Amino acid sequence: MRPKKTSKRISLGKDLERPKWKVSILGGFVLILFAMVAVKALDLQILDRDRAFQLARKQHQGSSTLLPRRGKILDRNNKDLAVNVEVKSVFANPYAVKEPAELSKTLSSSLDMAEKTTMSKLSSKASFVWLKRLVDPEVSSELESMKLEGVGFIDEPKRVYPNGHLMGQVLGFTNIDSTGIEGIEYRYDDLLIGRPGKITLKKDAYGRKIINNPDIVEDFGEENISGHEIVLTIDAQIQHIVERELKEGIEQMNGEKGMAIVLNPETGEVLAMASYPFLDPNDYRKYPLENRRNLPIWYTYEPGSTMKVFLAAAALQEGKATPETTFFCENGRRKIGGRTIKDVKSYGTLTLADVIRVSSNIGASKIGELLGKETYYSYLKKFGFGDKTGIDLPGESGGLLYSPKHWGKIELATISFGQGVSVTELQLASALSAIANGGYLMKPHLVKKITGPGGTVIRENEPEVLTRVLSYDTAASVTRIMERVVEEGTGKRAAIPGYKVAGKTGTAQIPDPVNGGYYSDRYIASFIGFVPSDDPKLTIVVVVEAPKKLTHGGSVAAPIFRKIAEKVLFHLGISPSTNVAGAKIMPDLSGKSVRDILRWSEEQGVKVRVNGSGFVTGQTPPPGDTIKDGTVCSVEFKQNI
Repeated sequence: MRPKKTSKRISLGKDLERPKWKVSILGGFVLILFAMVAVKALDLQILDRDRAFQLARKQHQGSSTLLPRRGKILDRNNKDLAVNVEVKSVFANPYAVKEPAELSKTLSSSLDMAEKTTMSKLSSKASFVWLKRLVDPEVSSELESMKLEGVGFIDEPKRVYPNGHLMGQVLGFTNIDSTGIEGIEYRYDDLLIGRPGKITLKKDAYGRKIINNPDIVEDFGEENISGHEIVLTIDAQIQHIVERELKEGIEQMNGEKGMAIVLNPETGEVLAMASYPFLDPNDYRKYPLENRRNLPIWYTYEPGSTMKVFLAAAALQEGKATPETTFFCENGRRKIGGRTIKDVKSYGTLTLADVIRVSSNIGASKIGELLGKETYYSYLKKFGFGDKTGIDLPGESGGLLYSPKHWGKIELATISFGQGVSVTELQLASALSAIANGGYLMKPHLVKKITGPGGTVIRENEPEVLTRVLSYDTAASVTRIMERVVEEGTGKRAAIPGYKVAGKTGTAQIPDPVNGGYYSDRYIASFIGFVPSDDPKLTIVVVVEAPKKLTHGGSVAAPIFRKIAEKVLFHLGISPSTNVAGAKIMPDLSGKSVRDILRWSEEQGVKVRVNGSGFVTGQTPPPGDTIKDGTVCSVEFKQNI
């Protein structure tokens, strides 16, 4: 029996009739995605093509930073003091090196590197490694001539100091990364350093840098921007004079070290600042750390009798005494408490002016008592002692000046003649300038101006008055007292024929940090002064530590002061005074060029016979002699003195 057929209709229409809105949503979503892709493509390819190119280039290129090109440092007359020269740096592509062991030996020998170090670099998985930056030109030329596979060369700026040790401690130096380490280089590093360039390198699919004739390009596609230029107040010729005379004077006396500074007393500008032994910043690694110290601003010492000038100035300004006020100096010995103060010679009664002229410690102690510790302290602070001057250099010391609440009778006495207080040479020069310029304490500065790209001046230092310390009349009285020190007192060896000189000698024992007290055979010999004292143009301070042949400031430092002052006055064209008869005084011409001498002879109306060429090594008449009417001065010259 056949089974009963069941009627079953398969309906497709019902499925086809499912809601169309679901299909519409799916289709719309797909269209939106396509639209977004299209818009992005339009943005990348047309609207923001440059940005897209930058993104693509980052994926296929890499970069390594080059050394920055620092701005120049110049003297006040735009003479180069710190500049850049292009020097080769050596790199390698380890992937292109076929025989690394052999190449390592060659490079290690030429570049003065440990073979282990060189081999490590050549075995690197990177495709770009620096082998050595700023290579000696002779070495790089030799390596280039070898045409070593996988080794390349790139020009980079190297910091150089064309004048060798000239003002080395002031300028400072830079490290291998061209970062300022000391001096002006450190103080103004952020302005000097500029913006470094970059070397752009291709990358392979794995992101490794490929060395293929790399092009040097700058960040953001711009040229390498050099740093700002800094113009100093220093005069390189004056600095040269100071360093030469300081070195010669210290060596003649077998001194251990020394320093000298020259200021313009009217403006506070530093014209020269020298520390001996010198430092050549081109080879700073060869020098001990102590040679890097800028002594005039860092080294503190007891000033000794040079402090008597400021003691006298305070007493005169306060009306406690006049130059003629007398003090009994107790025949060379005076007891204060358990201490005995001594003078070099036995003096009886001396005027205040004579106390300074002969440098009596006992007389100074009595002036200090007359002034009083609170008042004396206030004047020392007004002159700037115990505080940093704020000069635009790193590493300045403030010296040491205790509060008067810690002064007893003996402390007041010793500080009156410069013991128990410490100063820097710059503090002394700044304080002395306040006497030279009529009573104003000026802020010393070393930077004249700073210029940006295109020569735009972004900063220019103007003279800055910190305070008025003395009246004009008091400053003039102290000047006359100091002139007598040079004319007939302890500073006779600082006298310069034809010029008025105001000065003061100083001789101080050096403290013994181990055993306490003072060394019996170690002294600081110093001289402070300004010239011409009737119209001061130069404040000069000279300090020599531990001279062996002679020890007194008048014998050691005063002659150095005189030689510096003579030559700087000549350099600046400041003529000697004439005497009553109208005769002229023969200056010291040593070290001058033929051009200098001819200019001088024309200005002064003096006849000169020139023998040889180069620089002056001899002259007739000698320095200080009178040039009589009709005299023909003979000057001998030689090359390379």
